[in-house]
This record gives sequence, C-alpha cells and structure tokens, in this order.
Amino acid sequence: MTIAETAADIDVAALVTPDRIHGRLYYDEALFELEMRRIWNKVWVYLAHESEIPNRGDYLRRKLGAQPVILVRVTDHNIRVFYNRCRHRANLLCHKERGNAAELICPYHGWTYATDGRLVAPSFGGAYESSLRQEDFALTPVARVDSYRGLIFASAAEDGIGLDEHLGRARPLLDFVIDRSPVGEVMLTAGAQAARYRGNWKMLPENSVENYHGPFVHRVAFALSDRRAGRVRASVTRREHDQEDETLYLGGGHMAEYLPRVGSPTRREPTAARQAYVAAMIAAYGDARARELTETLPAFFFVFPNLMFIQTHFRRLDPVSVDCTDVYYHPALLKGVPDEINHEILRFHETSFGPAGFVTPDDIQILERNQTGLHALGDEWLFLGRGLHREMRHSDGVASGQFMDENQLRGLWRHYADLMSGP
Repeated sequence: MTIAETAADIDVAALVTPDRIHGRLYYDEALFELEMRRIWNKVWVYLAHESEIPNRGDYLRRKLGAQPVILVRVTDHNIRVFYNRCRHRANLLCHKERGNAAELICPYHGWTYATDGRLVAPSFGGAYESSLRQEDFALTPVARVDSYRGLIFASAAEDGIGLDEHLGRARPLLDFVIDRSPVGEVMLTAGAQAARYRGNWKMLPENSVENYHGPFVHRVAFALSDRRAGRVRASVTRREHDQEDETLYLGGGHMAEYLPRVGSPTRREPTAARQAYVAAMIAAYGDARARELTETLPAFFFVFPNLMFIQTHFRRLDPVSVDCTDVYYHPALLKGVPDEINHEILRFHETSFGPAGFVTPDDIQILERNQTGLHALGDEWLFLGRGLHREMRHSDGVASGQFMDENQLRGLWRHYADLMSGP
C-alpha cells in the first residue's frame, strides 16, 4: 500500500476538535504527503513580487509546495510561471536562484527554450525524426497565475476559486501595507534573509500571528524595543476585561493580530524626511487616510498557506518535509519615499529579524523545541482553548478575540480540516 493510499484513509477531521489538535498533524509523513495534494497543489500559493524581476529576461527560482517552478518576465507586462523541469529528461532547467537570460538552456543536454517557454531547439537536432514537433515540447506552465498589487500567486489546479476570492478579507490588510507608499507600491528589492528550521510548516504561521508567546520568548527583544521607543509596556498579567478585540480569524485560513497601543511613546521632533513623507501621503490619500497610514501600525497577518506580513517584511515559507521548513524574510521598502524612510525600515528589520536579529533566532529555536517535544507521546493532544469562552463569531464569518487569545489559530485549523477532508 502506498503512502498516498494510507493518507487518504486518515480521518483528518477527527484530529481537529473545537479546542484541541492532535500532535500527529505535525509529524505524520503520510499527512504531509496528503497536504501536498489537497492544499499545496490546489490553493493559491504566494511566489514572489513583481519588483524582484523588473527587467525582460529576469527569472527567479521558487517552489509551489514541493514543486520547483521558474518565474520569468517575458515582456514589460507579462510574467510567466513554468515548472522548473526540462521537457527532455526532467533535469532542473534553472539551477541559479535568480538571473537574467535571453534563453533558458538545460545544463544536462543543452535543450534551449525561449523565455516564453517555447522550445527553440533540441541540441544536435539532426538526430531526431523530422516529424518531431518542437511545439509539443514547450515548458509546462503552471495552471493558473494571477497577481494582486504586485504580489504574484500561482495554483497548480486547473479549476478553483479566483485569487480575489481566495484573498477575501485579507485584501484590506495587504492594501494597508502597500498604501503606506505614496505611489501605492512596495519594493522587495533589498534581498532576502533565509532560514531553515527543523519543524513542521504549520508552526510558522501559528507562531507569526500569535502574541501569547511574545512576553516570554521575546522578553529581551521587547525590552530593547521599548527602551528605544520610550514605551512602558503593560504587565502581561494585567488585561482589561473590555479590551478591544485584537486577534482575528478572517476566513479562508487567513489570520490577523493587531498590536495594542501600550504606554505613551515619546514624541520626537519629526525629521525633514519624515515631514516630506507625510506631506506626500496627504497629497496622495487625503489627510485622514494619510494619518491612518503613517501613524497606525499595520496588522501582523497571514495569508493561507504561506504568506505573512510582520512589521517590516513579507515572510514566505516553503515546506521541505514533515519536519523541515524554509522561511524567507523580504523587507518591504516603500516606493516614492525619501531614502531615509526606507533606511529606517531596513535598520529596524536587521535588528529584529534574520540570523543576527533579536526576534527570529528566538522563534526558530522555540519551533524546533516544539517539534522535538512532539516525540513525547504521553498525551498527544495540544490545547488551543485560550479565550474560547469569549470568542466572538460574527455574521460575516470573522471570529475575533482579545489580545493573546487563540481564536485565530482555531479558525486556521478548522479551515485546514475542511481542505484535508476534501477530494
């Protein structure tokens, strides 16, 4: 019996209850194979931002779940996504992470493709029959490709909901991040930091959009940040009963966390660059929207299954195996702002994230400890009941809770169970 046949018999819904999930969901290899089929090979997956391939012939290597793909800018306004597989003997066509090329040449036997995927010529073509049709050996395109405000998504499934429907209530959160530019564009041109952790892919979004762990895992990082900003952080044990709802499950597997406004940050005299930035924003959006965009922190949010925005950057994950995940941190620079503004974003990003930051190493270590802890099989159920008694279910499908509650995680797992229980 194959792994896929074994996985198909698993009752995933029985592993997700209203307030608990089973540890098997993080370590079962058969379930991981089933996830590739029922989630990663079906839903819309974030791949890249248009600014990463700005010129004709620019290409990127990325992954669609476990499948290697290539993004190529064919013309100024046309980006194609192909499976990264030569049509001759299935060699990896592009082995570099990025580059620019007039043609794509397979390193194994030299088959050459145009950037639009057409087979230009098989090497030593005289050995092939005259009936060989080159058009039958073009690169295989990914079934569906679409973009939202420069963010490129792809789906391996021929049929399914459109990208706008998939993004759903996450769109206003994406808009808020991107509209912080006076020209409405972000740039992912500063490069990326990469990390690999020995843990299941689902742990990263849980950790990224959940602040219950923050005061414990990031105590040092929070203290340094507060000192620099002149904040006094509220005690983790003192939460007001009528505190504004701040954790949201948005439907479709998407989650959000709104940071509380704690203490009174010191008001510093705005720099000339900051004044110019605010003026440009007011000119672009009007006073009310500009003030909201420049004076309010964006939410931390997760777009199912692999895109997050956290403070300074878009965070992208690739599942490698049931207990191994790659994560990439792409600083989101703002187009049309003074250089000093983007410089501040990068400096704050470097302080918090990446291998030398004060936040990322904490999270990587705690996720790997989580995966190790799952090997203790005494009690396999994980409890996600924080705030269940006060969770608010709204008519539009949104579920909200207070700061540090776990309602958003419960929503994520309900969505996961629905997808994994499908065909």
